[in-house]
Amino acid sequence: MTTHHTSLYDDKTNPAPNGVLKQELVTLEQTPNGIQITRLKRRFSGGSVNSSFESEPISLT
Repeated sequence: MTTHHTSLYDDKTNPAPNGVLKQELVTLEQTPNGIQITRLKRRFSGGSVNSSFESEPISLT
């Protein structure tokens, strides 16, 4: 059986369990010019969190 996680882990208010290595939140947003894809990535190692953010517009015209 698969366990589903519905929260975004962080190092202060909601620490990741020991077995979690990486978490990624992907948001797709429709804009007047096309679609915006935004990714928040977190890597967990030894009690610390390394976060990165990237955003990518995709034009539909």
